[in-house]
Amino acid sequence: MKTAFRETNALEKLFTSLINTAVVFLFLLPFLWFDLSIQELKWVFIGLFLLENLLSILISDYRLPGMILQNTHWKQAYSKPQQLLHALLYTASFSTLLFWVWIPGDLLILNLLLLQLPCILMTGTTLHGWLSGGMVDVKKIRPH
Repeated sequence: MKTAFRETNALEKLFTSLINTAVVFLFLLPFLWFDLSIQELKWVFIGLFLLENLLSILISDYRLPGMILQNTHWKQAYSKPQQLLHALLYTASFSTLLFWVWIPGDLLILNLLLLQLPCILMTGTTLHGWLSGGMVDVKKIRPH
């Protein structure tokens, strides 16, 4: 019997990102003991998020912690340049969590509602997944 898969939905993608962010936050905690400014801590957080992505490319076929915990996989084998581009764009998207223009979270909300969600609804993947050549994650369909 062949295993069936479905593309992940917007909420699953968001939950994956929340898990990935939480894992990176755990690695950020030791940096709180250093005399770093808020701005410096933000850059360390972004660097750690990129490092999480790069290490995932090297050791687990780019399955990030959120994908592993949710048991999702990439729809196909994507090239290393695609994975690297995705890692860079995903990190840029993630960084909207840390910066704002008018109020905290404004860039994140704009990113999620005006870029990511419409792209997911139109293409089945995030903007960074689409720009990286249509990288899509999938989940096994449970038999009834």
